[in-house]
Amino acid sequence: MTVQGDLLFTFAVFGDTHMRPEEGDDSSPWEVNDLANDRARHAVAMLNDLNPEFIIHLGDVVHPVPMLPTFDSACAAAKTILGKLEAPIHFIPGNHDVGDKPNPQMPAAGVSDANMDAFEAQFGDTWSSFDRDDCHFTLVNAELMNSGLAREKEQAEWLEEDLASAGDRRKFVFIHYPPCVRAEDEAQSYDNIDEPARAWLLELIKEYWVEALFCGHVHNFFYNRHGMAESYILPSTSFVRQDYSELFRIEASDQHGRNDPGKLGFMMVDVYESGHVARLVRTDGACLAADAPVPDLPKRIRTFHTKDAEAAAIGVHLRHPWAEEIELPYNGPMDEFHRKWVRNDYTVMALWELGIRQVRVPLPELMSPRIRDRMIALGAIGHRFGAFCFGVPEGPQRAALVANREAVESLEVVLPWTDAPQAVPGLKSLKEETGLDIILTKIETSADKVAAGSKFSHFVAHGFRAAEISQIDDFLEQAPDGKEAVDAFVFRIALDRSPWEDIQELNRLASERETKVVANIRLASENPAEFITDDRLLANQVAEAVLAGYAYENVSVFIDTFIDLDRGYFPRHGLYDRRYNPRLASYVFKYLQSLILERGATVTLGTRREAAGGSVCECTIGGAEAWLLLPGIGAMDVGGAGVPRPVTVLDLESGAIGPESDIAPDGLVGPAILISS
Repeated sequence: MTVQGDLLFTFAVFGDTHMRPEEGDDSSPWEVNDLANDRARHAVAMLNDLNPEFIIHLGDVVHPVPMLPTFDSACAAAKTILGKLEAPIHFIPGNHDVGDKPNPQMPAAGVSDANMDAFEAQFGDTWSSFDRDDCHFTLVNAELMNSGLAREKEQAEWLEEDLASAGDRRKFVFIHYPPCVRAEDEAQSYDNIDEPARAWLLELIKEYWVEALFCGHVHNFFYNRHGMAESYILPSTSFVRQDYSELFRIEASDQHGRNDPGKLGFMMVDVYESGHVARLVRTDGACLAADAPVPDLPKRIRTFHTKDAEAAAIGVHLRHPWAEEIELPYNGPMDEFHRKWVRNDYTVMALWELGIRQVRVPLPELMSPRIRDRMIALGAIGHRFGAFCFGVPEGPQRAALVANREAVESLEVVLPWTDAPQAVPGLKSLKEETGLDIILTKIETSADKVAAGSKFSHFVAHGFRAAEISQIDDFLEQAPDGKEAVDAFVFRIALDRSPWEDIQELNRLASERETKVVANIRLASENPAEFITDDRLLANQVAEAVLAGYAYENVSVFIDTFIDLDRGYFPRHGLYDRRYNPRLASYVFKYLQSLILERGATVTLGTRREAAGGSVCECTIGGAEAWLLLPGIGAMDVGGAGVPRPVTVLDLESGAIGPESDIAPDGLVGPAILISS
């Protein structure tokens, strides 16, 4: 399910705009709904800048339901706003447009012929299809299903004929309600299609080899597979469904979770000769007033998704559960009479956004059928899982590795280092039986530290320091088969070290010993009570690590950690916060890796030096001279960096790329790359 061949075309998918009359109305008690029109206007400006060939709206175009007197004026406002789109747009209705699905537990009146007539008068047919090259696009009216209306049978017969007549064309289906949010056999809820229509629709999707299904309604991101079809539930451009704030172990954002701007956006879908890439575009809740000029959006570097980031080399530690299922409390108006099970897919969304393939997870996850199936599904689109455990696995853990070789590509074994020579026979036989890459490292605890008076803190970590290379030498001398059994050794780079300099040293040490190294970039303090919240410091560490991670085949780089750890021990910020919204380091990772991949993933490292206002790391990227600028406190003057002009500047916080006068006229406050022009 990765992509191959040339890019054929790009289209956009968005929905749940929930627009209202420009003068406002009383159709929602939530203040954030007042921003829906301005947020939609800004999304339109972004879509025009991105220039898709066509756009599909997934429904809930407007917020006032059809029986309200403001429905027509809301539709008029929506048509004015969406009329500014430069690409053709196709609509399907949502429940706010034509009425809720037919279920007496729903909070609003159900779908009706009169409501559909009203929608069609404003936006056209409630189901339709069209072709583009060898691709077939089918738009379905979800609210009709199970309704018993004459139109339900009419649409059902049409849909079966439409998919059948598409023949060998690649098929993309669009619908407001998703068939399911978590699992095909989940209980009915406000957010899925009820039986029997759900099973019927899923059977069609599988029978006719639909490539992708795009759904709205839930205002949050979820990803599923139905046979060969990839199913995407999209975020909204207007607001977040606040009942899903239960997914995040932190207090709800503004308006009890409804106004969480970092989760708003749409998708741009690149269709390749084989496969597609659905890229999330965050709007961040940006607004454009009706009387405001359209913003001149800066040129940004193209970013890579996990699917098309074939040469992606940087991995991350997934310390938090990444496929966790949570039971939401029963609480109306959505689901007053039962709890609803959902899975938190925001880790997946974030991995895709950064183009990350390699992830590190605990070995016991391979023994959970639910998580193992998820690993296999994500492996099909390019993710590569490395498992870790303490001690050489035996019994059920070893059996799981043998039986599920397709789910993981490496095993990291952590040991007390005095036990390492005795572990070699077991590691060697495990490698022979599974074909896995075996990675070895040591545990370090408080007991290994030299006491300084009464000072003490509990400490457990893994990995060598570069200065401890002699311990690996001693191991290889004591266990001659160690080099045959072990493919790589893990080192850790502390927060007070330079990844740029340490990774160069680790490459030298690995090359001399004809082995490989995994370098963990630790974003935590050595003090378990110190909370690391300096996002610029962490972004600078990540920038050095990402560039250095592409310089050497002998060294693999992992960032630790992906999501904030804001409680417990060694608290620190990660690439994303506890709501899974991006921090500065995530933008730096995304844009810097994208630049490297765009230029062939070839990097050579030069020197790292101090300059006025920060540090400068000299390198080449794709053969071009480049300089990584890492500001300290305050702004860093590009002119004081000692870099020959002219240069092109890539701001690693915004992704904006262009001449210095446009990107950094007043200096830099975050990491940036200067590329020789």
